[in-house]
Amino acid sequence: MQDLDATLAAIRSAPTRRKLWTLTIDYFEERGIDRMSYHVAATKTHEAGIVSHGFPDDWVCHYIGDDLIKIDPIPALAAVLAEPFHWSEAALLAEMTPENMAYLDDMRENLPGDGLAFTVFGPRMRNAYVGLGYTEPKQAPDSETILEFQTVAQMAHLRWCALTDAGEEPPPRLSRREHQVLELAAQGKSNSVIAQLLNVSPHTVDTLLRRIYDKLGVADRTSASIKAIGSGLLQSSRS
Repeated sequence: MQDLDATLAAIRSAPTRRKLWTLTIDYFEERGIDRMSYHVAATKTHEAGIVSHGFPDDWVCHYIGDDLIKIDPIPALAAVLAEPFHWSEAALLAEMTPENMAYLDDMRENLPGDGLAFTVFGPRMRNAYVGLGYTEPKQAPDSETILEFQTVAQMAHLRWCALTDAGEEPPPRLSRREHQVLELAAQGKSNSVIAQLLNVSPHTVDTLLRRIYDKLGVADRTSASIKAIGSGLLQSSRS
């Protein structure tokens, strides 16, 4: 297991956002974190983005397709609290709407275990939410480990901001039809349903999805959906 100084040095010198994400995931997985979510807030010059790892495919499609970010109270709560908190504590830390409570119930039903939530800070108010999930109670980090987690996540966020400002890895260009297919796939629609909605053959949908995967450098629709949102190719599915 790489020590903290070596991890921070590797993050500071990560040449691409893909390498940075891999380094960050490897660090947290070695320390018992099963799931990671990174929500970058929108600013005047940058769009919002979401990247995640380790969450079940069904949950990711549900979160994206049903636009759960609008009722997920955890990122917003992390943005106003000074200290990290566990997902299970959210309802005790702030007043929740019925929609917020419905989301928390849905999350408990679909995501076993618990998680840690906190904010990392970037230049020009480009802050981000970090969620670190674990399945077993024994994986819950202690206070010293939480501080280390914050340190690593903060350094990774600053490196992400620097790489983004340098214009590294611009979003790939998708055709209008590819964008339509990707948007429907992100909503959890099957290939046959997409074909019916777009009035094309299932073979055409398969071909378009393969092209999308090649352009995004991924191998499945869930990864494509996450990367597309993280890079700004896909916006919220509901107005």
